[in-house]
Amino acid sequence: MRLKYPRDLSLSMASFSLKIIGVWLSNSYFEQWFRNVMVVYTISMLAICLCIHLWGLYFSWDDFKVFSYISSNSVGLIMDIFKFLVILLYKKKFLSLITYMQTNFWHLNYDEYEKSIIENAKHICIYFVGVQSFFSQITIFSYIIRPLLSNIGKNETDRIFIFNMYIDMPIYISPYYEIIYLIQALSLYQAGICYISFDNIFFIMCKHLASQFRILRYRIVEMPNLKVRVNLDENVNTCPSSKYYNTFRSCIQQHQSLIDVCAKLEEVFAVIILGQVSIFSILICFIGYQVILANLSLSWRISFICFLLNNICQLWMFTYSCNSIMQESANIVSAVYATPWINLSMDKYGKMIRKDLQLVTMRSLRACCLTAYGFFPISLETCTKIISTAMSYFTLLKQRIMDIADT
Repeated sequence: MRLKYPRDLSLSMASFSLKIIGVWLSNSYFEQWFRNVMVVYTISMLAICLCIHLWGLYFSWDDFKVFSYISSNSVGLIMDIFKFLVILLYKKKFLSLITYMQTNFWHLNYDEYEKSIIENAKHICIYFVGVQSFFSQITIFSYIIRPLLSNIGKNETDRIFIFNMYIDMPIYISPYYEIIYLIQALSLYQAGICYISFDNIFFIMCKHLASQFRILRYRIVEMPNLKVRVNLDENVNTCPSSKYYNTFRSCIQQHQSLIDVCAKLEEVFAVIILGQVSIFSILICFIGYQVILANLSLSWRISFICFLLNNICQLWMFTYSCNSIMQESANIVSAVYATPWINLSMDKYGKMIRKDLQLVTMRSLRACCLTAYGFFPISLETCTKIISTAMSYFTLLKQRIMDIADT
């Protein structure tokens, strides 16, 4: 049977950003060549952006205001580079996951109820991916446009860059200023696209995997035409079980394949999840300082507010998607109990189905989950802990600044 594939706006946005950084499927030699060029371009832009920030940190060591500003950008950039390098390391497995989901998840060969589950997952993905992409683009363009607006009416020597350049050279005169400004803008945009692309596709994969667990639950409960047939004389169920064994076996195979997909997601993204969990508290703390305590102009404050909202949305996305997998995989237990297995006769196949139901129940009691490289599972509770830790860091930083001001 030929599969029919739907149009998915969230997947289109995620694939577009991944194509820009060079990590997507290729169907021809030209596409593969283009992907390789974009990978080299992305690495070059990220390296340029990192050098600018490290150079700025070196020369602003004694100025806490400037140092904290550059640090807030540097932490996000380091996480950006880390995610990109990890995906390059697991590129084959990452692309094989996308291929598998295209073949087995992202198609239209479902019944009406299953289609409603897929549509619900698509709507959630569109909402979250759209909101994150919006805040990300607003942050990037506010960084790029703000210096242009600030330079209106200024002399060549008074102009500013997107990121300060601590170089004793005539870089503020034309055409050197325009060249450096363009390089900074391109590197910033590439870093911004790379920052959200892996989180978007990770969220889409997790939500669709959770939807497949929900579809599996529906298929187990609603095994076709399993009705009670009662012998009026002996009051004994005579529903034949042989024709239902193959149906239930296909459900078990689907359950095993979903567990394997979850294991592959864990293998590819576990290191990234650990890095994000480790860095989000520090990143939110630094950005919160820039928004609340730092003496910034309105344009810079708006930029950091968008940056903060982007990170909070990103944190919510990956914890919520991981939590969905845990919930839906654990719900398979209730599906097993809801299966009308008592209507089956106690023949060979009826006993086999009952035995398999016990095995499915025992496996489902241990819910599938994604972990921070095996240290702990990720759920919505992780989100609250990270926010709480970030607030603790922010309180300590605020108190330290007040102590320095008093002295």
